[in-house]
Parts: sequence; C-alpha cells; structure tokens
Amino acid sequence: MSDTLRELAAVIEDRKETLPEDSYTAELFTHEKGENAALEKLGEEATEFILAAKDGDEAELTHEGADIVYHMLVVLAQHDVDVDELLDELEARR
Repeated sequence: MSDTLRELAAVIEDRKETLPEDSYTAELFTHEKGENAALEKLGEEATEFILAAKDGDEAELTHEGADIVYHMLVVLAQHDVDVDELLDELEARR
C-alpha cells in the first residue's frame, strides 16, 4: 500500500510543479480559492464517505475513501509535507 501512496503522491507533486492545463490536480493548486478548494473537496468527500458508511454501500464507501485519500494527499502537498512523513506517522501507530 505504501508504494501506491508514494506513487500517487509523486504524481500529485508532478502536477503541482508542471501544472498541466487538463489536470484536475493542477486545478486544485491554481484555483482562485487557493488552498480552500482542496480543503472544501476533502470535507465534501468526508461527508460522502460517512453517508456511504451509514447506507452500508461498500462500493461507494470504497470510492469515497479513495477520494478522501487523494484530496488529503493534495492538501499535504500544498503544505510541502512529504508522504513519507505521513507513512512514518502511521507506522508509529502500529
């Protein structure tokens, strides 16, 4: 799992640096709302995750969980937090 998170974080960092015009990720870094755009999406996805859990919809729960992780990685990248710091924190909690 950590390899997948590292690979996704690397893609997000690349989008942060290159800002391709057709990239949703790049849009989150350049949105007029600034960091709030990614934070709002993170909150929205968290709410959708909770609703999917309450509904017992496993497929939707998985989808929304992935959205949370993705938007969380974007926010971490906005704050220049390396994904390895997150993984180290999770490792310490084992």
